Amino acid sequence: MINILVFGDSNSWGFVDEDEGQRYDKRWPLILADYLNQSGLSCNLHEDSLPGRTTNVNDERDGIHLNGLSVFKSCLLAHSPIDMILLMLGTNDLKKRFVREADDVAKGIEELITMSQNTFSGEGSWHSENMSKIIILCPPTLGSKSNDINWINHEEWEGGFNKSKLLSNSYQKVCLQKKVQFIDSNSIIQSSDKDPIHWSKETHHIFGKEIAKILLKDIKP
Repeated sequence: MINILVFGDSNSWGFVDEDEGQRYDKRWPLILADYLNQSGLSCNLHEDSLPGRTTNVNDERDGIHLNGLSVFKSCLLAHSPIDMILLMLGTNDLKKRFVREADDVAKGIEELITMSQNTFSGEGSWHSENMSKIIILCPPTLGSKSNDINWINHEEWEGGFNKSKLLSNSYQKVCLQKKVQFIDSNSIIQSSDKDPIHWSKETHHIFGKEIAKILLKDIKP
């Protein structure tokens, strides 16, 4: 049995490019868990994903509860023991009002990694001093429609497209420094053409299965 926590934003919560915000019942974390179970690796999945969540910045407009760092430690301890944390955040940091560059977002990821590396949320009892393994998933580049001035949400996301293309390099540097596993989702999927912030249902299926395959290579001898 492996205990996995997915900590993310709307793309892990199951907000897709259709259905007007209804949570997709075959979102990628569920596809991941199902694939692992079917492959003979018993998986206990914990989900903590929230639309609008940032890495470590307070959202004064939509609510400071969206600051991922502010709730991360309590999340880890509440779901412990956790063998593996899959963390994918950073897309919402690209909103124009936060005035963040790719390296700023990566620093937010670094703070989250540091917190996980100093929290005893791993295997064993409540008193065991074991950490969970953390894997950083870099979110995909925003869809090109985010650069279209005629897109309804263009003003909120202005400049985000170009910054999102730089996230992978910034994240990879942080992960190398912190010695944690890094997966670039751009090598697997693309954001939707219809909704440049979110994914299609098909993309959720592809991503869940491909991440599961990567994990199986690491876990199985």
